[in-house]
This record gives sequence, structure tokens and C-alpha cells, in this order.
Amino acid sequence: MSVVGYFEAIPQKTGTELRNAIFPDGCGNIPAGVFLFMEYFCTDLNCNCQRVIIKVLHPKSESDPHPPDVATFSYTWSPGEDDVWRKTNAECSNPFLDPFHKQSSYAPDLLEFWTDMVERDKGYAQRLKTHYRELREKLGTSERHAPAFDPSSFDVPANRAERRRLRKSRPGKYSVR
Repeated sequence: MSVVGYFEAIPQKTGTELRNAIFPDGCGNIPAGVFLFMEYFCTDLNCNCQRVIIKVLHPKSESDPHPPDVATFSYTWSPGEDDVWRKTNAECSNPFLDPFHKQSSYAPDLLEFWTDMVERDKGYAQRLKTHYRELREKLGTSERHAPAFDPSSFDVPANRAERRRLRKSRPGKYSVR
């Protein structure tokens, strides 16, 4: 799954809509400091997973150009549009620590903090859905419409011109590692 950072795609909203938390004295296992909650969304226009990946960054200073990732979690507000996502959502808690990313020792505490924040702040929860829609509108509409999950629909076209056209039209250039 290829994803793009919301604030990379729509940087003008960074100053007003980037969620952060400040723990001046730390909190339980969470160390003192500022934590940024970066939002990443799926770029596949054939997918409607309605999921956000939250990468939590912990800058050491305001001028830190590459703050470390300390937690990554996945959250959905939908039970799933198809059988694959319904099964995935049924098997995983929501939200959950993403097993494909490195997690700090205090990542579970950040996940608990963020979960409480989303439950209490309905405006923020709604904003995540709005960001998902805005990003999909920015990416445009898909020319190919795959069925629920047909692996053959994702095969590389044999025609060189078609491969080149698809490569040029592919939305986003960023992927979460």
C-alpha cells in the first residue's frame, strides 16, 4: 500500500491542523517533550479503506529537521467496504500499533493517549475523515476500477506505452517506510 503524508500534500494546513501534544514533565512512560501526530493516507484510488496511519514524531528541538519516529499506528472509522477490509478490521483492534514499523518502548502509551484524544475530541476525529476526502479529491479520480479484490487487476500491463502512462499518472511520490 502506497501512502502520502497529508501535510506533505497540503502543506498550507500544517500550521492550523497538525495535531501535537506537549508533555512538559513526561507522562508515565512517555518522556517530556513535543510529539507530532503526522497523518498518512492510502493513495490507491481503487481502494476505499478509510484508514489513516499516524506516525508520531518526537523532535528534540524546534529546528530538528528529521525528528525520530517513536510510534506508528493505524486507525479506521469504517467497518470495511469489502470482504478483505471487513476481515482485517475484525481481526485487529482499532486503532493498533502497526507491526510493520519500529515502535519505541512507550509507543503503547502514545497509542492509548491518542485513542483517548480521538474519542474525546469529535472535531479531530471528523477532521481525519475530512483530510482523507480532501487528499483523495486532490489525487483525482481513478481511470481503472478494480473489483473488490482481484489480484489480476493489478498486473503490470504488457504494453510499454500503457506502463509509461500509468507511471506518469501515479499519484504521490512519498511512501511510508
